[in-house]
Amino acid sequence: MDDLVTKKLWEDTEKLREELHDIVTKTSINSSETIRASQLLDIKINEYYRYQRQNRLQSNHL
Repeated sequence: MDDLVTKKLWEDTEKLREELHDIVTKTSINSSETIRASQLLDIKINEYYRYQRQNRLQSNHL
Protein backbone atom coordinates (compact mmCIF):
# COMPACT_ATOMS: atom_id res chain seq x y z
CA MET A 1 0.00 0.00 0.00
CA ASP A 2 2.69 2.47 1.00
CA ASP A 3 4.54 1.83 -2.23
CA LEU A 4 1.43 2.66 -4.24
CA VAL A 5 0.93 5.93 -2.39
CA THR A 6 4.60 6.82 -2.78
CA LYS A 7 4.47 6.00 -6.48
CA LYS A 8 1.33 8.11 -6.98
CA LEU A 9 2.80 11.07 -5.13
CA TRP A 10 5.99 10.82 -7.19
CA GLU A 11 4.04 10.58 -10.46
CA ASP A 12 1.94 13.60 -9.50
CA THR A 13 5.12 15.50 -8.66
CA GLU A 14 6.68 14.67 -12.02
CA LYS A 15 3.53 15.72 -13.85
CA LEU A 16 3.49 19.07 -12.05
CA ARG A 17 7.19 19.53 -12.79
CA GLU A 18 6.55 18.96 -16.51
CA GLU A 19 3.62 21.38 -16.43
CA LEU A 20 5.78 24.00 -14.75
CA HIS A 21 8.43 23.57 -17.42
CA ASP A 22 5.83 23.98 -20.17
CA ILE A 23 4.39 27.10 -18.56
CA VAL A 24 7.81 28.69 -18.15
CA THR A 25 8.58 27.95 -21.80
CA LYS A 26 5.32 29.54 -22.96
CA THR A 27 5.27 32.51 -20.60
CA SER A 28 8.15 33.66 -18.42
CA ILE A 29 9.80 32.76 -15.14
CA ASN A 30 8.01 35.66 -13.42
CA SER A 31 4.51 35.17 -14.81
CA SER A 32 1.62 34.61 -12.43
CA GLU A 33 0.97 31.25 -14.13
CA THR A 34 4.55 30.16 -13.45
CA ILE A 35 4.38 31.25 -9.84
CA ARG A 36 1.11 29.37 -9.30
CA ALA A 37 2.47 26.21 -10.97
CA SER A 38 5.60 26.46 -8.84
CA GLN A 39 3.50 26.78 -5.69
CA LEU A 40 1.46 23.71 -6.62
CA LEU A 41 4.66 21.77 -7.24
CA ASP A 42 6.03 22.89 -3.86
CA ILE A 43 2.86 21.69 -2.15
CA LYS A 44 3.10 18.27 -3.81
CA ILE A 45 6.81 17.92 -2.98
CA ASN A 46 6.08 18.79 0.64
CA GLU A 47 3.26 16.25 0.69
CA TYR A 48 5.62 13.58 -0.67
CA TYR A 49 8.31 14.28 1.94
CA ARG A 50 5.75 14.55 4.74
CA TYR A 51 4.40 11.13 3.77
CA GLN A 52 7.92 9.69 3.63
CA ARG A 53 8.77 11.10 7.06
CA GLN A 54 5.52 9.82 8.55
CA ASN A 55 6.21 6.31 7.26
CA ARG A 56 9.75 6.39 8.65
CA LEU A 57 8.49 7.44 12.05
CA GLN A 58 5.81 4.75 12.05
CA SER A 59 8.26 2.04 11.04
CA ASN A 60 10.64 3.14 13.84
CA HIS A 61 7.85 2.61 16.37
CA LEU A 62 7.12 -0.95 15.28
